[in-house]
Amino acid sequence: MKITRLLICIAFIFILTGCVQGDYALKINKDGSGESTITVGIEEEAYEQIGGRGEGMVDSVNNELESRGYTIEPYEEDGHVGFVAEKTFDDVRDMEVLPVTAGLSEMGAAASSGGSPIEMETSSGLFFTTYKVKGEIDLERTGLLGGMQQLVANQMDLTFTLDLPISPKDHNADRTDGKKLQWDIDTAGETEAMVEVAVPNVRNIIVAVVSGLLVLTLFGFLIVRKRKAV
Repeated sequence: MKITRLLICIAFIFILTGCVQGDYALKINKDGSGESTITVGIEEEAYEQIGGRGEGMVDSVNNELESRGYTIEPYEEDGHVGFVAEKTFDDVRDMEVLPVTAGLSEMGAAASSGGSPIEMETSSGLFFTTYKVKGEIDLERTGLLGGMQQLVANQMDLTFTLDLPISPKDHNADRTDGKKLQWDIDTAGETEAMVEVAVPNVRNIIVAVVSGLLVLTLFGFLIVRKRKAV
């Protein structure tokens, strides 16, 4: 999943600071459009301690996100400060989360942030098509943080939030709120995200309804005709 790039970026920026809160939220609408939201918050006290250096790194990330069409707003909540980046898209297949650009390349992210394994199974039925998606988020496998992996893990609180247009059939999320699922990301190891949804085959359903109405109409016609004959 491309979310791996976001997590690596956060790790680089805040590796020497206090507790970091990060969330990548993906909202998908019924028509395939949607919105991606990146929220990063760092302890205000720690942020003040790193001073201009921290501000410069955050500004660099903000500039890259803005160049990719994200709108940036300041974030301040529960003693944390940072930013919220939002971007809408017309088609989830064309969505880009956090591309590796110049700033990230300088930090070595380009060579180490390869795509995580992702599998999708499709099962077609008469009225529903079921999609089962499984993906792995594994920061440790990148080797990017070396011996500081556990230290960073203790400092970072990261989540992935998925807001679906329909209720999932099955999932392994840590928390749910209606159609919204959220996973806690293990920054010291591997996190597996799985979601299964059954999408109605609208055309087949309509055909079935129309066929049913035709049968019902024919049946009614035969009943009426039989009564008249009597």
